[in-house]
Amino acid sequence: MKTDSAFPQSPGLRRAAWIGAVCALLALAPIRTSQEGLVLVGPLPKEKILAALPEWARLAKAYEPNIRAVDAIHYFSKPVRIRVFFASWNPDGKALAAAFLKTIEMADNSSVAVEWIGVSKDMKEPAETLRSEAVDKVPTFIVFVEGVEKGRVIGAPQFTIEEDVASLLLDMPVAASADDYDMEYFRRTPHSHLPIDCSPCHIPVRPRSLRHP
Repeated sequence: MKTDSAFPQSPGLRRAAWIGAVCALLALAPIRTSQEGLVLVGPLPKEKILAALPEWARLAKAYEPNIRAVDAIHYFSKPVRIRVFFASWNPDGKALAAAFLKTIEMADNSSVAVEWIGVSKDMKEPAETLRSEAVDKVPTFIVFVEGVEKGRVIGAPQFTIEEDVASLLLDMPVAASADDYDMEYFRRTPHSHLPIDCSPCHIPVRPRSLRHP
């Protein structure tokens, strides 16, 4: 019997064809297009984001982050998870996302895991993730340390994205230079875990054998 169906008539081949079609649709589901541009929705690997948004890669390459903040993230030893809710359709957030990309690349800390989650233009998808994390603005960076939320950067950062994230990790502001540190903070707070040079403030203790009687 002649048929115009696009799928094979054998039950086994028909089932395989349907499965292949469904898998293809699922693979394309996170990426949508609109008159305003590309819309990425749901959790996505960094590589897929950069392939879809090459301008992010160019901006990231040109960005020069605060090296002290990068060092703070690099030397942080506890397990960190950062969930980034971003809007590929919002031109205002692309520079911030690119800056964070460059920061994480330079920090090169295997203890820091980053999850990228695209948000739809109506701020309704991915619905379950947005609801569980109570996210209603983009971009939103949620920082977890050892599974516990330490804080968020919502929209424009207070300083820079790398400084704000490092401040959440260290529970202290990240200074632009050694002269900018709040010395009173160090007098009252244990700080041996921080990635700073303490030698200018701490005079080495002489060995007991060399001390005067």
